[in-house]
Amino acid sequence: MTTPILTKLTQAWVDDYLDLYNYAKHIGDTEWQQQIIEALSQKDMIIQNQVQEMQEKLKQDLWKMFDTVNRNMLQIYEELRKSQDIKQVEDLRKQVWELKSQRIDISRKIRRS
Repeated sequence: MTTPILTKLTQAWVDDYLDLYNYAKHIGDTEWQQQIIEALSQKDMIIQNQVQEMQEKLKQDLWKMFDTVNRNMLQIYEELRKSQDIKQVEDLRKQVWELKSQRIDISRKIRRS
């Protein structure tokens, strides 16, 4: 699957490695040149691994956000139970509603990732 973002990442990665290759050639480090050529020949696998790592990190971050939203909701529910002030209850309910909306958005992103 090739996406515009993946294409840009691949181009940037190849450009960086070609710059390194030119520098290795300039300083006469043939061993480093060979390592760079080998990495370039395996670019698809290397980039695929990097993309997978980025996706896993994103998913972990989304789960952390989800957990944070849940903790915040629990705190607000606790405040709701204790509150006697009608205005405060209304404000807290609005906060819960916003957090529920955030949680739904995060859940969708988790499912897509």
